[in-house]
Amino acid sequence: MRPAVSVIVLVYGVEEYIEKCARSLFGQTMEDLEFIIVDDCTPDRSMEILYSVLEDYPRRKDQVKVIHNEVNRGQAFSRRVGVEAAAGEYIIHCDSDDWIDPDMYSKMYSKAKEENLDVVICQRGIEGNGAQRFQEDVMEVEDVLGVVIKGEISPGLCNKLVTRRAYEKGIVFPKLNMYEDYAITIQLLCECKSAGFIYEPLYHYLMRADSICHKISNDSMTLYFKEQLELAISCLEARGLADKYNNEILYAKVTVKSNALPFPRKEYLDFFPE
Repeated sequence: MRPAVSVIVLVYGVEEYIEKCARSLFGQTMEDLEFIIVDDCTPDRSMEILYSVLEDYPRRKDQVKVIHNEVNRGQAFSRRVGVEAAAGEYIIHCDSDDWIDPDMYSKMYSKAKEENLDVVICQRGIEGNGAQRFQEDVMEVEDVLGVVIKGEISPGLCNKLVTRRAYEKGIVFPKLNMYEDYAITIQLLCECKSAGFIYEPLYHYLMRADSICHKISNDSMTLYFKEQLELAISCLEARGLADKYNNEILYAKVTVKSNALPFPRKEYLDFFPE
């Protein structure tokens, strides 16, 4: 029988954080869950710690499916592997250095079923490095896809419960491992006909000084975002939606262009000449 929700968790280099994440997942009040753990050849004790935590939640053991990548492939590839293995009616991701409220998946799934929604989005709390905890500004919008293209709400996958039908519509997974959520989420929202919000920070995002975002130079991050935007645009064009969202696409291009201006590289200045 198909589980209600598949939770995809990528594991790499998170031995300091995986216990808190795993306990928040296995301790969910919702029972009908499936956990897809993708071990991306983590070089530390992350998987050992995860298995140890699982021993404290014996009822969850049959719900856990572990996939070991043969070599380290990065987030984009590992997300695809997790999605291909997922059997749930709905699919959501959880980063293995973050954690969630005990009733997050119960609340999101109940709302999705009660209102017949293709995607449910909750707010996030952001914590770490002395940053003040705050709620992401999620507004009631008629067009969720448009505001995600513009970056007005986070494109992250971890606070979005999405029907598996959207994933089955030929999603193109990026090759690059930065901002991969952006291109994936835009494609998913193209396939969703209805959306709902939960105005509670059920998901807790940890800002880490040693995360990949902080290790990569700002100019490289600009290049990554530019390439993910180009993939997103090509997917919108393939669905006949690029003209409808032309203003939002231009807004995103201006963002890339503005971020590129401080760097003395001619190819950056040539981004999106229009």
